Amino acid sequence: MFASSNRKIILTLCIVIALLTFVWMPKDSMAGDTIKIGLIDPFSGPFEYAGRLYLAATRFAVMEQNAKGGLLGKKLEIVTADNELKPDVSVRKAKKLILEEKVDLLGFGTGTHIGIAMHKFATSYKIPLINYGVLANSLQGKFFSPYSFRFALNAHGFASALAQLMAKKPYRKFYIICQDYAWGHDMAKAFESELKIHLPDAKIVGKDFHPIATKDFGPYITKVKAAGADAIFTSNWGIDALLLVKQGRSLGLKSPFPFVMTFGLDPYLENELKDTAVGIFHAYDYTLRVDTPENKDFIKRYYEKVGSKEKDYLLWWPETSIGRTAIAWKMVFAAIEKAGSVKPDKLIPALEGFSYKTPVGQWTMRACDHQVVGPLFGGEVTLNPNPWYNGSIDPKINFPWLGPHIVEFDADSVAIPATADYNPRCKN
Repeated sequence: MFASSNRKIILTLCIVIALLTFVWMPKDSMAGDTIKIGLIDPFSGPFEYAGRLYLAATRFAVMEQNAKGGLLGKKLEIVTADNELKPDVSVRKAKKLILEEKVDLLGFGTGTHIGIAMHKFATSYKIPLINYGVLANSLQGKFFSPYSFRFALNAHGFASALAQLMAKKPYRKFYIICQDYAWGHDMAKAFESELKIHLPDAKIVGKDFHPIATKDFGPYITKVKAAGADAIFTSNWGIDALLLVKQGRSLGLKSPFPFVMTFGLDPYLENELKDTAVGIFHAYDYTLRVDTPENKDFIKRYYEKVGSKEKDYLLWWPETSIGRTAIAWKMVFAAIEKAGSVKPDKLIPALEGFSYKTPVGQWTMRACDHQVVGPLFGGEVTLNPNPWYNGSIDPKINFPWLGPHIVEFDADSVAIPATADYNPRCKN
């Protein structure tokens, strides 16, 4: 009876210990065998191509990480949600991704209005938010979220690089045409400000903001010509970038009349314009033209794993947004490995101040505003041989591309000043 009593006591103790172990087991170790990434981007409508770019980039980064054994011993998976480029839809679908799909990270890359809504959402739901493409200054300033990190340069950086690029050119009379929302206004303001620093004898001879998805740019082009402008500055993207240049050329602004653009290096735009794309000046934080062994290898790996399997030439090569987004996720994965967790309380401090060597230079995540800081690259679309979209894969796809002579702008020269006026967390 005594032995039986002892056995009962020992059995009870074992059960208690087992229960305590279960209760206090770290949350990550209780999780499943996957880490899920939820992408909130447009996958329908006139700007759906942006979603395809970001998905291709994320797929590449995930494929390479999974080939190395995954992340923290777990397989990475991607779940997509079409936000229809609407803030309310973005929030609704993000909530569904968290509650039903159990995603660990959220990513997005299109639309300042989407970014503002997603920042509020991330703060409410305490989930890491990876921004690889929404560039308005205010997102990391006025609308800052401690859960969101931007892995792309911002309006200030692009405007600074383009102003510095123009300082070496003969153009002095600029007409600004931008989309009428936060990104367009941020870019216009930043370009004017940076021109005063880098090209003080330049003049803004006109400025217009137009609705997104404008069909007729004729009235704007008429005003450009009447103002005597010798260059157009625009932050337009997608169909708005294409139609502005295309209609501008057809209405008398013949190549090489310069269009100074952040999103000028779009394969769809270039293929549509053909030789009339010559004269587009461009600046970005990733370009195929960076001539380093690391970037050549990056391009090769992307093409072999993703691009060669795509019929759509938009996705053949890791051009601008694809390259940047793939690098962004690789930097995130490296920070997760450092943190040993995807949980915000571990990941946020690991990302703040985190530096990562990319194929195009060093990127550092600034702690105060969660803004990545790194170099930018500028150049001009020319008739020089195009080593990528040159008809070698498909004879019908052959058009000019960024020339080989690019200018690198170091991180310090293009970084938005970390002031308290911009973001109260920044003290300098």
